[in-house]
Amino acid sequence: MTGSPGMSIITGIISRLTRAMPRVRFHSLSEKGPVRRENQDNLYVSPDKRLFCVADGMGGGEGGAKASEIVCRAIAAGDAGTDDFASRLRGIDASIAAANSDIREFARKAGYHQMATTVSALLFDDNAESAAIGYVGDSRVYRYRGGKMSLLTHDHTVAGEIERHTMPQDLPERFPGGIDRLSHILTRAVGIEEGVCTEWRKIDVQDGDMYLVCTDGVYDMAGPDAMESAFASSRKSCKGVVAALAKKIVDAGAVDNYTMIVARVDRGG
Repeated sequence: MTGSPGMSIITGIISRLTRAMPRVRFHSLSEKGPVRRENQDNLYVSPDKRLFCVADGMGGGEGGAKASEIVCRAIAAGDAGTDDFASRLRGIDASIAAANSDIREFARKAGYHQMATTVSALLFDDNAESAAIGYVGDSRVYRYRGGKMSLLTHDHTVAGEIERHTMPQDLPERFPGGIDRLSHILTRAVGIEEGVCTEWRKIDVQDGDMYLVCTDGVYDMAGPDAMESAFASSRKSCKGVVAALAKKIVDAGAVDNYTMIVARVDRGG
């Protein structure tokens, strides 16, 4: 028995609308690596709400794994209950501030001298036409577009602040020995001080964009050229990029935990 003409028309309309709805595909991975005793990284993904975040507990601090867990859990809870984009941003920002207090209180009760974490969150709007990035510390967000990788975050480290406030041509004269040794001294993290300031950035989004949200164990081991190569060879497969990056990280020694989320925007049509 065939369906009615009216039903066929409705089915066709629904099919076209479904194809046109923006989707954000993703694949993620979090590994301890062969050197570290535990994985102090955490991640949270909500593909339906287009929210992706990673956190890296301070490796030299006590309770790093718990700190990264607290901030990811807080972001998940803070993003519940509203679909308004501006409200969601305010909720996530407030959640990071609340996590800062929770981490400090946990450290106090546990007798920890220091306990903190980085965090980077990527949130797309309903139409995946723009996105917001909120971050504290040196976990990063990259975008792959047109065959090129672009870093979208700024490291809250001593080296990062020097680069931010110094003209490139002045760096060799002012820092003849280079600033690499200062690249992992954090100037901002969730849990270090009584208050925390999350840095926010709004970005445009294009169909086919791919994004990498990752901890320093990824970009320290892979490097810009290797990351770009992994995206270029993936044929737009999020899982393929993650697999290629993981291999490069392991081949380089994987001296740190490494956590990544690769997301791709598909608006359909």
